[in-house]
Amino acid sequence: MPEGPPSVFTIPSHRSFADSLAAGLFRRHGREPLALAGGRILLPNNRAVRAVTEAFVRASGSGLVLPRLIAIGDPDLDDRIGSALDAADTGDQVPPAIDPLARELALAAIVRGQGVDTADALRIAAELARTLDALTIEEVPASRLAEIALDDPELAGHWQVSLARLRAIFDLWPAELNRRGLVDLAERRNRMLRATARRWQENPPPGFTVAAGITTAAPAIAALLATVAHLPEGSVVLPGLALASIMPDEEWDALGPGPDGRGEQSHPQYHLKLLLDRLGVARGEVELWRGGGRAASPAVRGRAVAHAMTAADFSDKWSRLPPPERRLTGIRAAELADPAAEASAIALALRESLETPGRTAALVTPDRMLASRVSALLARWGIAADDSAGRPLSQWPAGTLLLAITAAAAEGLAPVALLALLKHPLVGGEGEERRAWLDHVRDLDLGLRGPRPAAGSAGLDRHFADKASGAWTRVRPLLAQLEQRFQGPLSLAALAAALRDTVTALAGERAWSGSDGRLAAELIAELEAADDARGLMLEAEEWVAVLRQMLDARPVRPPYGGHPRLFIWGLIEARLQKPDFVVLGGLNE
Repeated sequence: MPEGPPSVFTIPSHRSFADSLAAGLFRRHGREPLALAGGRILLPNNRAVRAVTEAFVRASGSGLVLPRLIAIGDPDLDDRIGSALDAADTGDQVPPAIDPLARELALAAIVRGQGVDTADALRIAAELARTLDALTIEEVPASRLAEIALDDPELAGHWQVSLARLRAIFDLWPAELNRRGLVDLAERRNRMLRATARRWQENPPPGFTVAAGITTAAPAIAALLATVAHLPEGSVVLPGLALASIMPDEEWDALGPGPDGRGEQSHPQYHLKLLLDRLGVARGEVELWRGGGRAASPAVRGRAVAHAMTAADFSDKWSRLPPPERRLTGIRAAELADPAAEASAIALALRESLETPGRTAALVTPDRMLASRVSALLARWGIAADDSAGRPLSQWPAGTLLLAITAAAAEGLAPVALLALLKHPLVGGEGEERRAWLDHVRDLDLGLRGPRPAAGSAGLDRHFADKASGAWTRVRPLLAQLEQRFQGPLSLAALAAALRDTVTALAGERAWSGSDGRLAAELIAELEAADDARGLMLEAEEWVAVLRQMLDARPVRPPYGGHPRLFIWGLIEARLQKPDFVVLGGLNE
């Protein structure tokens, strides 16, 4: 690969990143009908792929053949790396990745061997998995985390015990992966990125290669971007880098990281600076990207926002800036009394924005509770917001049915849990069959009022013995089967099998349909097939907590059906988007 200056650009934050990128590539390669099709664009995640695709469609005004859009995968969004970077057809053989659920169960089995009960072992395993991913992405050996406090004799005894347990787990986990012939998903991603960087250094790919919108400074990603920046037709395009005209060198250098590895990590420019450092590129070598695009806001407002984000040591400069450099024209701030008022104000603002034909609007927030409140308020007006994070499976009909069955079984068919199960919208069929079922359930509800019956179907038999209740006769066979399936302590795999049979008996195949039903079916099937799940025994009082933890960790993202002009994004997805109206919520820090 020829040596030369790196090709690194930035698109100012006041411009639409996706539209500016598309406009610039059209200017460079759009004159030839197939020139764009011969190139490739590396993007941070699948949401960015969608945004850039739509930008190309807007810029073309007619049909075109798109370049290859490749998502490098964002672990924070549960994205997988694009198959275009898979080294299957080369000599770089990367072992397959362990399935996330299988890893969680295997870690739980290891933790369980440390004298922890199963429910806590599964909770600790989920945290361990996130910790291992964070270390792997930054290519930090796990042993360093376990050794951070060895030289501190003042640590409390329980911390020493926890560190000893952590070291034991980190010693056992690599051996377990080797036994299975697998690697962690984050490790596989690192290997594929580095293998791609080596291949492109030795044999540059044909056509142009652009890495756009990637701000992650992970070492493997930085290595790939450094390769792209030096390709004959390669470019790296960063979003919103503050050049010297906005942030003086003194402020830029103060961001760090310093000799101790620490820096102003909360500053919005810190990770871009870290990425440039790992690329070996000075900020002065970064050029402005040539391409306008739509939805550009005033440049002076972008500078004012950058000044407002100045680090604390330099915040005194705000009072010395001329008025135009401090003017936040078009930005309004609202202080609300409580989260409910905040959600109501945001929902009203978004609804008002939609009244203008063709206008797009978005809420950007890291607060999932706020996003849920706003979605619920918009739903009252028949507006289904396109929420990129989705909702946990535990909040969807299939998930609530699984929890209702588990709660009823764990509580011995107690009246409240039993009636919640029988009234579930998926239970009892549809149409006239459902109406007849609800009539029986209402009769049961009336019959169960008063002193609580003894546990189980036998207790309910005695309770209804002196009552002529056709409703109890109707539902008893189904509940007897449920009670029989959930006998005594169960392994996690046996619990999944019992849930599968009970759901099918109560709700039929309808429970497994739709986005939530399919995801629930996949979870149940994976648990039944997992060897480690057979060795994790659960007491009845642990069933609901363990199941809820697993359902909460699985978001359901419907593939379609959201409003085409209204979005709810997290901080990561919002980087490359540019709606007409933006609300920032839950960003009190």
